Amino acid sequence: MTSVDQDNSISVSTCPFCRNTQPDVKYTASGFAFYFCSACHSLSRADSDIEIDHQYDEDYYGDSPKEKFWLKPVVWLLNAERGSRAKYISNRISKDSAVLDIGCGNGALLHKIHQLSGAAVTGVEMDNVAARRARDRGCITVFSDSFEKAPLAEGSFDAVSMIHSFEHIPQPAPTLTKAVALIKPGGIFYIAIPNINSIQYALFRKHWLHLDPEFHLHFVSRQQLLKLASGAGLKYIKTHHFNPVQNIPGFILSAMNIVTGRRDVLFNMLRHKKKLRNPLNILLFVFLMLFAAILLPFAIIEECISCIAGRGATVDYVFERE
Repeated sequence: MTSVDQDNSISVSTCPFCRNTQPDVKYTASGFAFYFCSACHSLSRADSDIEIDHQYDEDYYGDSPKEKFWLKPVVWLLNAERGSRAKYISNRISKDSAVLDIGCGNGALLHKIHQLSGAAVTGVEMDNVAARRARDRGCITVFSDSFEKAPLAEGSFDAVSMIHSFEHIPQPAPTLTKAVALIKPGGIFYIAIPNINSIQYALFRKHWLHLDPEFHLHFVSRQQLLKLASGAGLKYIKTHHFNPVQNIPGFILSAMNIVTGRRDVLFNMLRHKKKLRNPLNILLFVFLMLFAAILLPFAIIEECISCIAGRGATVDYVFERE
């Protein structure tokens, strides 16, 4: 919870994960204050319990008609990542199963799961642009409202996933509890999140790509996520720390945030091809791509070390409903 002081500044009163009433303010990034909870070691935006009142507009999802990025190799890599997750989930279900993805985006993960397993797939996606893209795939039932308002029955899904959507939700702990209630006993819960315990976060802090301060509200620590999951009736199965598709670019783009003094310059160019109509932006794009090539070996080394140390920049957790 947050409160507003007389000078209109926001002060934090309660950690949304452990209810600690004395979290410590850490820093400001892109105009947003973040605080660190010394009790559960999670990080949250100071106004994180305030519903984000804007849609993730066309700019957020890029100017490509179907994908977030226009550069084909980026799309191929993202599809490979989705395919890996879809294969893992599909191997644990059958064609008679039902799968829910909370924050399904353009529906690519659910579409792949349906192709691999034949399962019935359902998505929840608040953004109208992404929800339309998901529906256009033809095999996905999409609820384009908040998860709290979606008409979903308890115990009706064999698998529920939250792939980089948990950090966007104003009330994360109650949302986790509701998501688990939708899973049948023995079903799986698959969640992917940015890792506040990562080496990348320790290196880059407010410049970290995955901080994404305009849209990311919460970063739950491993210890607190496991505690919340256990309390909701989940049994821990495994953790995936190795994710070169997310983590290697994350290192490179975080370093660029420091060098350019601006957030996500190359990232936004990869989302919006129209930005390259400007000759100066073309030169900047070429420079940043060359800089990325220089940073690539260091990013690969960091990813390998982080994986061995169990401190990957993004982490996938798998649980089973007891």
